[in-house]
Amino acid sequence: MTKEDRIGVLVGWSSRDLGPNIMLELQTFEKARWDSGDEPDHARLFLTRSQAAVLANHLLQVSGAQRPPKRQGWLTALFK
Repeated sequence: MTKEDRIGVLVGWSSRDLGPNIMLELQTFEKARWDSGDEPDHARLFLTRSQAAVLANHLLQVSGAQRPPKRQGWLTALFK
């Protein structure tokens, strides 16, 4: 890290379906402004669905969380 790196925390996020893409809005506070009472910074990222899936998979892996179980197809459920 360099002195120019901004260090902060993620305090909120939302996403919006834009057809072939997804807009991810992140709300952050920089460490220097935590106690200032200011509004959080907003960053809007436009991702392809593939990028969003790769990011989600990476976050699941680094967090140690389990992936949701795969949904069964109707044919498998029928013969179970």
